[in-house]
Amino acid sequence: MRIAFLSFYSGEFDRGVEVATEALVQELSSQHKVKIFQAGKRITHQNNTEVIANDDWPQDSTHSWLRFFYLDTYSRKILRFTFRCLPRLVSGKFDVVLPLNGGWQTLIIRLFCLVTYKKLIAQGNAGIGRDDLWQMLMWPDYFVAISPQGFDWAKPKFPWVRKTFIPHGVYLERIAKTKPAKISLAKPIVLCVAAFSPYKHIDHLINAMQFVPEASLLVIGRGPLETKLRELGNKVLGNRFLLLTNIHHDELLPYYRVAKVFSLPSASSEAFGIVYIEALAAGANLVVPDDPGRHQLLGSAAWYTDTTNPKTYAKTIQDALRETQNSGTQNQLRQYQWENIGKQYNVLFTKL
Repeated sequence: MRIAFLSFYSGEFDRGVEVATEALVQELSSQHKVKIFQAGKRITHQNNTEVIANDDWPQDSTHSWLRFFYLDTYSRKILRFTFRCLPRLVSGKFDVVLPLNGGWQTLIIRLFCLVTYKKLIAQGNAGIGRDDLWQMLMWPDYFVAISPQGFDWAKPKFPWVRKTFIPHGVYLERIAKTKPAKISLAKPIVLCVAAFSPYKHIDHLINAMQFVPEASLLVIGRGPLETKLRELGNKVLGNRFLLLTNIHHDELLPYYRVAKVFSLPSASSEAFGIVYIEALAAGANLVVPDDPGRHQLLGSAAWYTDTTNPKTYAKTIQDALRETQNSGTQNQLRQYQWENIGKQYNVLFTKL
C-alpha cells in the first residue's frame, strides 16, 4: 500500500505531531511505501521524505482572528503547500492520504480523494474543539482520535464518520538506554518540554516553582512567548531556572533523563501530550492538571493537582520530588510502544 503524509511543519518544528509522524512512518515503512511531504528543510528519513520548501517562517499566527476562517498567515501557507502536493500525490499513485494540518488542507485532500478514489484518514491532532469538528465534517474514511478523551468527545458527532482511537507512541528501550545530559542546574530538576504558546500555561509552572526552593526548573521548547517566559523565569527563580530552545527531538531524550519530575500544565483541550509518555519512560514522576483527559491518559502514573493555584501546584511537585516512580508504570507504558501502534494502523488500513 502507498501512503502519503502531508505535514507542513515537519522539518522545521519538533512538536508532538511532527515527532509522532516521523516515528509512524518508520514503523509503517517495513510493510508499505510511505512518504512525508513537508515544508521544513531538515530531513529525518532520507528515503521517505520530499521537501516542498517554505523559506519564510514568520511569528505564529494561530491567535489572529483570521485563524477562525483559516485565512491567517500559516493557514494560507498550508493552502499553497497542499496545492503543490497534489501533482506529487497523483504521480506517486498513493492509496491513502493523511493530511495532518487541518483547515483548507483537509478540504482539498477530501476533494482530491473523491475525484481519484483514494482513501482519506484524518487524525485528531488539534484536540477537542472546532478544528477536529472541521476534520470530521470533511467525511474522512476514518477519523483517528489520539487520546481516550478525544475519542469519547468525537464518537457521537457526525455518526456517519467511522472513528477509532490510536494513540501516539514512544520508543521505550531507546529512552531507557539514553545517558543523562550534563547541565549547570542544581538537582533535583523539574522539567517542562512544550511549545511556548499561551495554552501551555508554562507561566503557571514558573510561578509555582518559587515555592519549591529545593529544586531547579528546566524549560525546553520554542515559540512566541520565549522572551516573556525567559524574563519571568529569571526574575522569579534566578539561577534555579534554565530555558533552552532549538533542541531537536533526537537531541531531547538526554534531558528527560536528568529530570526527577516532569510537569506540563497545558489546557484540558491538549490533544495527547506525547511528552508525558516520554518523561514517564525516562523515569520521571509526572505532575499534571487534574482533569478527566489527563486521568484517562495517565491513570495512576501521575500526581494530579490544581495548576492554577501556585501553592497547591508547588506542594504537589514537592510530593512528587520525594517519591520514586511506581514499579508498575513501565509495564503500563507498553501500550504506547511504536511497534504496537504500527500494528494498529496496519489493522486500520485493512478496514478502508
